[in-house]
Amino acid sequence: MARRYGYNSRNYGYERAMQHIREAEELSMELGGTDEDVKQYFFSLSGQDLKSILDAYEAQNGYDAREYAEKTMWKWQSGRVKMSGLVAGRLFGLLPPRMPFQVKYNLVSTLWEKYSPRSIKRIRIGPDAQVQEIASAVESHLLEAVVHYKIPDPLERRFHWLSSGDVDVQQQLLNHFLDIERSLIVKGTRERLPVLLKHLRQHGAITQRLSHKIKIGEHQLELYFDPKASGLQFEDPTAIRLSKHSDRDVGCMIMTIIIFVIIIIIAIMSW
Repeated sequence: MARRYGYNSRNYGYERAMQHIREAEELSMELGGTDEDVKQYFFSLSGQDLKSILDAYEAQNGYDAREYAEKTMWKWQSGRVKMSGLVAGRLFGLLPPRMPFQVKYNLVSTLWEKYSPRSIKRIRIGPDAQVQEIASAVESHLLEAVVHYKIPDPLERRFHWLSSGDVDVQQQLLNHFLDIERSLIVKGTRERLPVLLKHLRQHGAITQRLSHKIKIGEHQLELYFDPKASGLQFEDPTAIRLSKHSDRDVGCMIMTIIIFVIIIIIAIMSW
């Protein structure tokens, strides 16, 4: 009986450990792939802010759960005791409705930097293109890249968690960051493009080819001035590079075949 009890205890301990791991992974997924920034915010609470969370936690889980949380708080914060995924999920789930919007913005920023809208394009510009036409094309393209941006899963989960299921709040959070992107693009375009266009107006007659890359946030747009082009043409520089590599590979293969044939001919003649 003792052996069976020992085995069951070890088995129970293993199952509990695996359960904690699963709960931690589920919480991390719910928060958008990371929970460290949320933990830091939680442990920074004090006074009435912390009391409000613990009151709600007690109302949902009982006095014993609250007492344990209060006694273990400093151990969680110091790392001496690891907060289980279940407890963390219950406590962190109480945070969003009580957060100021600025805090919510900050808790999205860490993920936004990683998953923010990004694009790579090239505009081939002919000598007949007008200055205003170029400026409008640049600004319109970059703004469209932001407007048509699809939110990746980690960001969407963080938005959903912070909004507590409120669609209006979720949209407000998204609009905040898209507005930042738009403002960055418009400001950057208006500051950088005139310098380049001024050069073209002054030295356009002797400029055979000119390439300039505009990088704003995670958006990269190359302006490629080609005297043989006409108007404006959007291109995908990645596809162009792949095409060039493909052509070069075909050329190398043909050259290899020709050399191989020559070697065979020389060998036959020698034989």
